[in-house]
Amino acid sequence: MHQVEQKLKQVPPKSVIMFEASSEQDQMKLIADFLRARKNDGGMYVSSIRPANDLIEKLLTYDVDLREAVKAGRICIIDLVSKSVGASEVKGGIYVSSPSELSATQMAIEKAAKSLDDKAGGRTWLLVDSISTLLVFNSPGAVLHFMHFLIGRLRVLQFDGAIFTVEGSVNERTLLTMKQFCDMVIKI
Repeated sequence: MHQVEQKLKQVPPKSVIMFEASSEQDQMKLIADFLRARKNDGGMYVSSIRPANDLIEKLLTYDVDLREAVKAGRICIIDLVSKSVGASEVKGGIYVSSPSELSATQMAIEKAAKSLDDKAGGRTWLLVDSISTLLVFNSPGAVLHFMHFLIGRLRVLQFDGAIFTVEGSVNERTLLTMKQFCDMVIKI
């Protein structure tokens, strides 16, 4: 069993977790482990690292196939990259023009949450793949405001949350504040 999958077994439902990976870790592998552990649940994947079509292809190298879950509407990819780099869109994804568009990202999350209501089996989750990427495009204050609101909405919706960050990629003060919003921090 993979490291993330083992850690997730200890997490109570409706928890928001920050996964803090060392810089040596393969972050896509860790995300694949999360998705594998939650394969029977519905969810939203906020992708600020890769366009949706590339994300799906990359995850296949880790034996995680999102394509059918996205087509069926059980998983929604909220893509913050494709429009800005001219990548083709994947049917079933929601596209935001840039990682700098935090308000549009929040609206996309709300739209995805409504669409998942009747399609998601089991627990429902939201995964944010990179806090550091959001900080490249936004001020720390804007990202903290966005994350505080987002985590509050996850609690109201009773969704699980998974936030991925790489150790040392986020200003310590910003990271400490963000950790306060979460139920648990798991270093991997």
